[in-house]
Amino acid sequence: MFADLLLPPAPSAQSLQLERVASLGQVNPDEWSAISQGCGLYLSWPYLMAIEESVGTPATYLLLRDQAGALVAGLPTYYWDGGPDPGLDHYEPFGSGARWLLGRRARPQPWLPTLLAGTRSGYATEYPIHPDWSRDRPALVGRLLRSAAEIADETGAASLGVMWLTSAAAAETARWLRRPEHLVLGGPNCAIEVTWDSFAGYLAQLSSQRRRSARRERERFAQSGLRVEVSDLASCWQELAPLAARLQEKYRHALAPEELARQLEAQARHLNRESRVILCRRGRRLVAFALFYAWNGALYGRLAGFDYQETPGTDAYFNLAFYLPIQLALDEGLTRLRLGMASWRAKVLRGARLDPAWSLACPPPAVRGAWARVARAEGDGSSRWWRDQFPRQIDWTTDPGWTRQGLLGNVPATTAPQ
Repeated sequence: MFADLLLPPAPSAQSLQLERVASLGQVNPDEWSAISQGCGLYLSWPYLMAIEESVGTPATYLLLRDQAGALVAGLPTYYWDGGPDPGLDHYEPFGSGARWLLGRRARPQPWLPTLLAGTRSGYATEYPIHPDWSRDRPALVGRLLRSAAEIADETGAASLGVMWLTSAAAAETARWLRRPEHLVLGGPNCAIEVTWDSFAGYLAQLSSQRRRSARRERERFAQSGLRVEVSDLASCWQELAPLAARLQEKYRHALAPEELARQLEAQARHLNRESRVILCRRGRRLVAFALFYAWNGALYGRLAGFDYQETPGTDAYFNLAFYLPIQLALDEGLTRLRLGMASWRAKVLRGARLDPAWSLACPPPAVRGAWARVARAEGDGSSRWWRDQFPRQIDWTTDPGWTRQGLLGNVPATTAPQ
């Protein structure tokens, strides 16, 4: 059913042995690190282990091995039957694609259960493939996708999703689809390239108006009486969950404090050395925090929380989300600040660039006809909306990854639709 939506894998990938394991703990960390070295934090062995140990939805890891048994490629998958798992509220194909594409009459029930492939956290799915196999990378992507579709078929899943593909991974995915309209633009990830040697250098590349605003925001925070310290996660994770839950609720995420605490405790066990927690206190009381991870030369913003009664008028958000981590990245010689999704305008104004994130949403058979009609009618409407919102950031002629045709390589840069 779902395998039929994909082109057959290339012969060069068919000779590899496919293995399925229920826990990444069954995979040597060095082996997984070798295939995921080109990916970000959210496909790393320690992060995936932390997710696995703190959520209830079962995982199956797809592993491709050569004839000698060496690990060549892999991909996590999750079978979700619609049961309690609030962390999936933005990582499954109905809520993150079908709901807005098909309209208010669409209901989630026909889409469940669903088989999810890729990261289920962090909005950044990539394909972990060993660099020695770079020539065969396209074929390996096709084999991984086909293997995920086969699991969906075997388990009786009603839908299949590969959520929040980076633009590079989306282009790798598009070439294997019989119907490219199953790719849905979800929105961009944000990152600030740390190319300066001082904070003054960062300020200098902003517009004069933004430079003045940044200085005012830093001065207001400095005069607020709030005290800042940087800690590792193991030393403070128990304090963070209540504040994080307030921010999650503000942005309509359904994670309760106890669920956040469970995730933070698991991350503290697996990623404590990489953790950087910016703590903001009034006296001894924690009133705000921002959790980051240093990974492969980048600083990843993961979670934040604020006491909204204690922080108004302090510009704590702008300092904890941007200025303090920029200084932290400079101090540690990190070259990129990865800020994820949401609050796009605030991030762009402070120097972030946008990278489109796409999701592969394969609908239930009963919905596919309606999906195809709506997707064709919608065309590149979502891409056009983002371009209209951020005209200085998004240019289809230089970044074709914003359209389905661009992902497929069918539209030359000079003739991309305007």
